[in-house]
Amino acid sequence: MNIAISGASGFIGKHLTNSLSEAGYEIVPLDRSFFQEKKFKQLVQTLSRCDVIINLAGAPINKRWSASYKQELQDSRIRVTRSITRALDAAPRKPELMISASAVGYYPTEGTHDEYTGRRGNGFLPELCEAWEQEARHCPPATRLVITRFGIVLSPDGGAMRQMLLPLKMKLAAVIAPGTQPFPWISIHDLCRAMQFIIGNKSIEGVVNLVSPGRLTQHAFTRAVAKACHAWGTVTIPRFCFRTLYGEGAAFLTTGQDVKPTRLTESGFRFTDATIEQFLRQTDHTTIGQLDLSRYMGRWYEIARFDHLFERGLSNVTATYTLLPDGKVRVENAGYQTGKNDNDHFKRAVGRAKMPDTTQPGKLKVAFFLWFYADYYILELDKAGYKYALIGSSSDKYLWILSRTPSLPDEIKETLLANATYRGYDTSNLLWTDQSKHIS
Repeated sequence: MNIAISGASGFIGKHLTNSLSEAGYEIVPLDRSFFQEKKFKQLVQTLSRCDVIINLAGAPINKRWSASYKQELQDSRIRVTRSITRALDAAPRKPELMISASAVGYYPTEGTHDEYTGRRGNGFLPELCEAWEQEARHCPPATRLVITRFGIVLSPDGGAMRQMLLPLKMKLAAVIAPGTQPFPWISIHDLCRAMQFIIGNKSIEGVVNLVSPGRLTQHAFTRAVAKACHAWGTVTIPRFCFRTLYGEGAAFLTTGQDVKPTRLTESGFRFTDATIEQFLRQTDHTTIGQLDLSRYMGRWYEIARFDHLFERGLSNVTATYTLLPDGKVRVENAGYQTGKNDNDHFKRAVGRAKMPDTTQPGKLKVAFFLWFYADYYILELDKAGYKYALIGSSSDKYLWILSRTPSLPDEIKETLLANATYRGYDTSNLLWTDQSKHIS
């Protein structure tokens, strides 16, 4: 299969060219000379020999938006796209697919959006995206059209990430004020995989958001990078600094769009870097998004755990949760410890738990001594029956597999182990709890 790529010499284009070439596709780079009017016939002939055209052409937006540069942003996108659709109209043999890039800057900065959002935002960038996409929609009907709206594309070897990492040379991570703005992103690895997925899945057409499902704020992104790079701390850079550097273009840094990749996930695409922790090769501590606390109450049997001091040597461990009238939770942990002469001693600890933030119901805090609360993160949960769960914390030190029964079927164990491994945990460190006193 022959794939023509405009913008093949750019950051995304180079990665995509390498990825598609490794997958066995023949790549036809379309450099700027192809889009001169005197080369129009050559462009038509070239596209006639191709099965797919990927349009990535466009000047970078991370520069100061003077009047002349805004014109360059428009020309580099709209004129190139117009040349391509004109050539496709004239081509005797049409490519099967055209993928034309756009950006999540199309969406409003308020609310959460996916491909079914019918409205665009206000300002230069949304208007530019709309005009860019309108040119792509002149693609002839015989060619399947997919418009890919990119988030911020992250890669350790260049692109936006390189600029973001500059402060880390001084062991500081920089937060772009206010820090609460959404940070829609995708790893370059997943972007290339998604492009191949779109090429191979003929049912996909129209708008597709190329963003990770692991939604972030700018502050959360910076915090994760700071942790991965062992930064000493973070600094917040005021918005006026970016206005001084980028003028009107500062808006794409100090505001952001909260965007979901609904079309990709509906089509069965699975992200390799679904969370920022996975991208940074950290352990993923993302919790479940919904929790019926009353259903979670009752007794749980410990199936496996990471070894730690306060449970060392315990067997037949259970945790019983009781919802109290004030909304807090009574926690009773119990188990048997084998002492001298192989005598088992029953041990019990009673504490309390709370949900500090109702917007993050999977994140609980548990205390067994005074006001010293520790994290209790529900990472995975049997949502249908609340019959088993994977529990962790904000660190990599703790991991538990819990069940409503003293044993779990092997297929469920394998699923939970696979999920824990996918999150970055070393499951070979799990200790499997003896529950023989509870098994009859």
